[in-house]
Amino acid sequence: MTQDSTIGTRAKRLDLQGLRILAVGLVIIYHLYPGSLPGGFVGVDIFFVISGYLIVGSLVRELAKTGSIGLGTFYARRIRRLLPASTLVLLGVMVASVVVLPQSRWQEVARDVVASALQVQNWNQAFGSTSYEAAGELVSPVQHFWSLAVEEQFYLLIPLLLLVAAACARLIKRGAESAALWLLLILAAASLIHSIVFSRQSHDFAYLATTTRMWELALGGITALVFSRLRLNSLTQLAAGWIGLAMVLVSAVTVTTTMAFPGYIALVPVLGTVLIIVAGAPGKGVAEFDRFGFSRFLSLRPLTYLGDISYSLYLWHWPVIVFYILLAGQQPGIVAGVGILLLSLVLASLSYHLVEQRFRHGKPATPTGEGNQPPRVQNRSAFALAAGLILLSCLSAAGPWSVVQAKSMQTVSDLATPDYPGALALDTDRNVKVREGVEIIPDPAIAMKDKTRLYRDGCAAYDPAKIDDSMCRYGDPTGTKSLVLIGDSHAGQYLEPLEAMAKTHGWRVRAMVRNGCPFNAAPAASATVTYTNCSSQNAVSLDKILGEKPDRVVISAMTPHGYNESLNWRWESDDVVVDGYEQMIRPLLTAGIKVSVIADNPYPERSIPDCVARNGAQSPECVTVRQQTKDPLLTAAEKLSDVQVIDPTSFFCVGNSCPPVIGNVLVYRDNHLTTTFAETLETLLTKKLALP
Repeated sequence: MTQDSTIGTRAKRLDLQGLRILAVGLVIIYHLYPGSLPGGFVGVDIFFVISGYLIVGSLVRELAKTGSIGLGTFYARRIRRLLPASTLVLLGVMVASVVVLPQSRWQEVARDVVASALQVQNWNQAFGSTSYEAAGELVSPVQHFWSLAVEEQFYLLIPLLLLVAAACARLIKRGAESAALWLLLILAAASLIHSIVFSRQSHDFAYLATTTRMWELALGGITALVFSRLRLNSLTQLAAGWIGLAMVLVSAVTVTTTMAFPGYIALVPVLGTVLIIVAGAPGKGVAEFDRFGFSRFLSLRPLTYLGDISYSLYLWHWPVIVFYILLAGQQPGIVAGVGILLLSLVLASLSYHLVEQRFRHGKPATPTGEGNQPPRVQNRSAFALAAGLILLSCLSAAGPWSVVQAKSMQTVSDLATPDYPGALALDTDRNVKVREGVEIIPDPAIAMKDKTRLYRDGCAAYDPAKIDDSMCRYGDPTGTKSLVLIGDSHAGQYLEPLEAMAKTHGWRVRAMVRNGCPFNAAPAASATVTYTNCSSQNAVSLDKILGEKPDRVVISAMTPHGYNESLNWRWESDDVVVDGYEQMIRPLLTAGIKVSVIADNPYPERSIPDCVARNGAQSPECVTVRQQTKDPLLTAAEKLSDVQVIDPTSFFCVGNSCPPVIGNVLVYRDNHLTTTFAETLETLLTKKLALP
């Protein structure tokens, strides 16, 4: 999303400034009203092509003219152009997060701010967003920095590759510009093929990867090299401009996030952008056609000014939208959308004039050239500026991070003490008295860290093909009886109470838990992918269980309602899910293995730690309403004989109301139980399972 209108062409292309605002406008509309413009994110692709056209074109011309590239000057120019404005936004986001967000979110934002400052936000987001654990987390107010990271990673690499290409060209007595063109063609082809293949396999990850986007930037550079040699007639340019616009707009209206994007689909908006750029290049022929060209419209002064501030506008608009939604608790309507846009424009204009322009050109050094040589600009000061700004962003994130980290290092009282009965507070047989005024545990600020040890042990993503049978073993290693815990992450949250119980009774425990994979033969599906690898792995796990023949198998899983809410995964019907559970459980029963199923916990429709941090443990706003839908796992268990059903709902809820804090223990970290609360279910599980 960067720009540098002083390079890449011999004369400033005003139409490219206007094209920038078309790109950022599509992105803003998409972010405000994604349902109205589902493919508005293609504005990012437009920016990539423009950037490649200007910057790669400029590098190649420098290489052809001088035989080299001034790397120090190039990187210094990028620093002065980009870092001051982006650092201002990062600092503003960090301050706003501390003021607006609960402490439970501070470390997430701090991590994203550091990743953005270091220009690796795309990878940070890619690895985070593909994780099942990331489902339902706060949308990062700086996640849009991913596109800046892609560009800067590309521009760290491309000048070096161009120098290598030029060196090879000299060895075979070829021109540097020709070598650069071949390099860009090879790079674009390789990246595009990778993008097509990878987008089919994992389009969410591919969307953010640098390697799947390099072809768009390279194609911009190819456009600069190829069409600088051509002079098209005005009629051709007229057609190119409007056809290019049509391709971009069709993409913005028809492309969706469920498609295998970027892949080959991105060719439409990318080639459309190339046509728009070509339409504005110097041409020849019938001048009267020029007044009807799209490029003339893009060159109008209001649009070119918006293009001038488009970088800052891109930086500011997304945090403004995110914090509005957090404060208002809803998506913006028309009036709110206009307000968000106006505020973003004001911030962008101020940022452009007071920050971008102030740092952009650097401080001239003492002239040392001869004759009419222009004064050099000091590069060392730019690198010092970069170090200082990056350090400033990291330090601004370190403070809030440290506050939360200090809390996570605190030890909590023994759960056996009367102050923290947890689920036992709802045990009618015990009639436990709960002392009021006690600080709840875990602190909402660190609730997301209070998860089962399966994650630390590398056992939260069980794969029978990769995890050795000796791994993920718990309980009493010398025990004579064994238990297998199998299912998704909602099964995994019961490891700690089962392990404590197993140690007491001399049982061995094997965990076969995989996030997002219920022990079911029917694969779940999203809008684009059917997850058959889960059902196929379950078949292998079933064979392993039958071979080991444990004394007990305990199964639990999130309901289809939870999968739909958190991951947008679904099955054709509940009957399909019931049949899938039956196919897994029936062979166990036939083999004489006792099976117990644990009903899923109520699904919270909001972040309970955040709600408690804002409103207090007793707030009715934080109460979860018990869902009345049937759990297919329980239905399958009831259809089969000899399957024990354990329903802990009475330890989560009073009637249909499920409080956020029970017995001074916070119940949820997200849609999962906190491990602290899960541990208080040991008594219930011991009583129900009745292990000898």
